[in-house]
Amino acid sequence: MSTSQESPAAHEVPDTGMRLTTLDPGAGYVTLINTYVVAPERAEELLDFLVRSTLETLRYVPGFVSANLHVNFERTQVVNYAQWKSHEAVAAARENPKVAALMRQQQLQITRSFAPIQYELRNSVAAASS
Repeated sequence: MSTSQESPAAHEVPDTGMRLTTLDPGAGYVTLINTYVVAPERAEELLDFLVRSTLETLRYVPGFVSANLHVNFERTQVVNYAQWKSHEAVAAARENPKVAALMRQQQLQITRSFAPIQYELRNSVAAASS
């Protein structure tokens, strides 16, 4: 499948006044990359769930910075690239009853598997300006 193909279901995100994700190795953020394996027919359901969960709950959790959702062209994997202010913020979020309930819901009801891994951004490279 060509990567130039337009997404069949791009999600409109309401104007929330939030700023776009900035990839800055000097910011000291912890990056969580969550990979979800999902049946192709459930990819949109998962994306909708993740957008709604982020807008309604996660963005209000102390230490949350941003989230970006990606889906592979086969619609069998969804990746959430999320930034948090610190390891402590991530740990506290996992203990938050609302966040824990959201994780259980998506894990048990929508995905086949879920693998959250914490990373440190070391470098960011962009195309040369034209």
